[in-house]
Amino acid sequence: MDWRGKKIMIKMKGHSVSKTHPTVSGEALVVEDLIAFWAGVDWESGEIVEVAHSGRGNNISGKILVFPSGKGGAGETFGYYYLYRNGKAPQALICNSVQATTVAGAVICQTPMIYGFDKDILKVIKTGDIVEVDSKNETIKVI
Repeated sequence: MDWRGKKIMIKMKGHSVSKTHPTVSGEALVVEDLIAFWAGVDWESGEIVEVAHSGRGNNISGKILVFPSGKGGAGETFGYYYLYRNGKAPQALICNSVQATTVAGAVICQTPMIYGFDKDILKVIKTGDIVEVDSKNETIKVI
């Protein structure tokens, strides 16, 4: 907020996994831990179910998911695909660094994904913020 109490829009540039994905906007869900789409998220509901995860109990369905990076092995791509197939995937993925199988899931399911910012994205975006993700221009805006 500025000195008048007016919210300041934040715009940041990163790297997009595909510049053909659509621009989307929605409510952010920020989690401090790495995400495991294979075993850490319930594919039927979109709820984070991993024991001791900072986001446990939160639902990623339709959210702009903000997280440090994906984790896991080859199953991550399938886990993400199952979320997508069940209509429970996030609208977009925003992360500090990429993990190859998470990228593969995002590309296969045409989910916008931007990573590699100059600042720790977890310290810039807060849960509940409205975020616009523009894959073509490789930018995010916190509105």
